[in-house]
Amino acid sequence: MATDNGFVNLEQLRLLANSDMLKDQLLVYFDLKTQREVHVATEINNLTRQLLDIIDERCSFIGELEQRLLTNIMVYKTRQELKGLQKDDMIRAMEMRSTALQLHHQAMKGFHFHKSL
Repeated sequence: MATDNGFVNLEQLRLLANSDMLKDQLLVYFDLKTQREVHVATEINNLTRQLLDIIDERCSFIGELEQRLLTNIMVYKTRQELKGLQKDDMIRAMEMRSTALQLHHQAMKGFHFHKSL
């Protein structure tokens, strides 16, 4: 209904809370907001896990290349390029993990605030 795009207006909150009291409406609002933030953080964690799996696979492939003759210029260049991609992806994975943690933290702050109402 109201949460398709994440935006909920006051009339929708009144209906969702089944109450005209602002406190009840705010409780519904913070609950929806917290659920959405936790969902997004969980999705980011899942994507991060997938990226880390790709990094692990690439690491294995790099290991196989390192066992080949290092005199082959194509093997050397490929290995160097893949190592650069590894570094970029590791940085990206750390940034994604940081974003997920920030979202979890923000959700918990909202959770604690709305419990204090």
